[in-house]
Amino acid sequence: MSDLQHPVTTTVSTLTPIRGGIVQQSHVAAANTTDVAASTSTAIAVPGGAGTRSTAVAASGGNVAALQTTATLTATGKAVTVGEDPRAKLMFYLSNISSVFVEFYDVCRLILQVESDDDIFPLLDHDAFYKLTTKQSDQMLRLCEVLCPNVFINKCIFQDAAKCGNFQNEFFKLEEVEKSLAIQNEVIIRGEKRHVSKIMYYTPNYLNDNYFEPMKHLDHRLRVLRRGETEVSFAENYKLHLLMSLIFPFWVVIWTALCVYESRPGDQTPASTVP
Repeated sequence: MSDLQHPVTTTVSTLTPIRGGIVQQSHVAAANTTDVAASTSTAIAVPGGAGTRSTAVAASGGNVAALQTTATLTATGKAVTVGEDPRAKLMFYLSNISSVFVEFYDVCRLILQVESDDDIFPLLDHDAFYKLTTKQSDQMLRLCEVLCPNVFINKCIFQDAAKCGNFQNEFFKLEEVEKSLAIQNEVIIRGEKRHVSKIMYYTPNYLNDNYFEPMKHLDHRLRVLRRGETEVSFAENYKLHLLMSLIFPFWVVIWTALCVYESRPGDQTPASTVP
């Protein structure tokens, strides 16, 4: 009986300076008299991000299998300005979540009991927050209450101020490409799988400014909705205002001022990004 052949293993790690950073490479190989296995891992630089490429190969007899996986993380955010109105802040938050939560529209349709995504799109357009009807504002609040940050933290949104640069948040595209090659009994099989997803990093101020504080400002309306009551805004109850204007002509001036106040865009602050 022959002695068991112990594999011979070698490990090598190198650092290679490149423009804008350092690439780290590591190689591992193991072999005995009949089998060979090797793997390599390389940190790579990509525009606006970073990535890794790993390759593993194994051979036994006449069979060979190889697998190469490349994973990259690339910043994709664009600077935007968000109004100071609480509705604009919350709509911006929902818009951000819609970019990283794959099932966002399916869940929203279920919450609001609507059939079309067209009913949801206006609730995410923070630039046009002043166009929301009372019903749409209520729908937006319901979505924010259910789709709270705790549902997504450390799943598709992550706190990391260093990755946000000068903004309150930043979006990254996470792409993983897996290529495989197998040779068995002289038959070659090739395959490729690609998975792309988005994640968001945020600073500690992001959730406070775009979710928690705006929700506090609109807490009175949330309490009304939780009680199952409905009410229209002061400016939208046009029949009452029309009657008041007939009795008191000066009321027209007050009503107009209220409508303008409710519909005007708030101040804009450049502090965030969208995908």
